[in-house]
Amino acid sequence: MLAGGLLILNSCTKTGPPGPQGPQGPAGQSGIDANVIGTDPFSVSVWTYSSADNAFMASFTDPDVTATVANHGDVEIFLLYSDGTWRNLPDIVNNTQFYSRFSQGGFDIYYARVDGAAPTNPGGPWTFRTVIITPSQKQAHPNTNWKNYNEAMAALNEKTAAPASAQ
Repeated sequence: MLAGGLLILNSCTKTGPPGPQGPQGPAGQSGIDANVIGTDPFSVSVWTYSSADNAFMASFTDPDVTATVANHGDVEIFLLYSDGTWRNLPDIVNNTQFYSRFSQGGFDIYYARVDGAAPTNPGGPWTFRTVIITPSQKQAHPNTNWKNYNEAMAALNEKTAAPASAQ
């Protein structure tokens, strides 16, 4: 039985003829990461107070946040610090926090106090970058920590899209 198993294993080959050409990805993008979309960094200086959230907010439209992304994908937003590091939202510093929410068609960035007190306007400019991940990309890269800027950028392979537009 052992000899038969070795005979079968030795008769297998690991190479064969190449398969057919795969379908073309979305226009202007290539590679397996075509469904991961990263914006160029963008700045926010104008904030609107939301009494419902007791926070200042900036709203953005982004057609790349499709219904599929909103329901089964992810939108990660990173904040640039003066030392050149990018931190994923939510991020808490000195009793204040930046956090975000997304839904089909866009996303909001909020600035609030962690103790629930009324915040002061954060002013700006504050620099952010978004990474939009489709469900297929999450499945294709199951070990990627999308909340880690360096891992997200590696999955992006430095591909960028146009910045989101403010509402």
